[in-house]
Amino acid sequence: MPKFDLLLLPLLGGYIFLITFFLTRFYHQRIERQRLIFNSSILAVALSLLMLGVDEFILKKFFLNFRETIGKINPIEYEGLNQSLFIFLSSFPLAKLLNFLLPKKLALKYVVNKWGSDFEKLFWTSLQSKDDEDKLLMVTTKSNKVYVGYVNQISEPIGSSYITIIPNFSGYRDKETQEFTVTTDYLNVLEHYINIGQQNQIDKKMGIIIPLTEICMVSKFISEIFDRFNYNENDEDIAENENTE
Repeated sequence: MPKFDLLLLPLLGGYIFLITFFLTRFYHQRIERQRLIFNSSILAVALSLLMLGVDEFILKKFFLNFRETIGKINPIEYEGLNQSLFIFLSSFPLAKLLNFLLPKKLALKYVVNKWGSDFEKLFWTSLQSKDDEDKLLMVTTKSNKVYVGYVNQISEPIGSSYITIIPNFSGYRDKETQEFTVTTDYLNVLEHYINIGQQNQIDKKMGIIIPLTEICMVSKFISEIFDRFNYNENDEDIAENENTE
């Protein structure tokens, strides 16, 4: 008769693997929570076959029988328990090994490109780009506050989602016309930290954390286009003043 109670430890091991391995952890923040239980069950079976196969055909050749070792440590004599403990105890080290082989940045990049929103893809481009011009984004919040700068940190797709942006300048949008007005220029401060060789202080002292739930619009910021719009508006103002005179 099958001992269904022995399935609990492999099932728990599958869950631990899913929330420890970067790729599966990020992935399960993009789908329904119920799928996590279902996938844990599938992974429990896969882990059981994998680890028992590794123990039987690989470790024993090097005189490393972990199931027997666990049996010597485990005071409870229950048929099949040592195998379940072996699978459970193997899940976390296996996930850590895969994290070493597939670094966090690569896992996050894959998840963002595969399942990320358009906002997140823009944030990732800003974070990874080496070209200063390509880094710049225009971020508009629900309060009509606008930041133009580059993203230097993205939260993992788990828990509270946010970005940290280093602003070049900021301002606001008019509620009626949505026209963007610059009120604060941070470029002089940025240049100051760079000139004195304290670039590491920029992130600590100038980083602005913005929850993703507060962002209503994001776009790439191209200074040439922005300057051209401002230039045209200034020309129109000058022309109107001359005509009035």
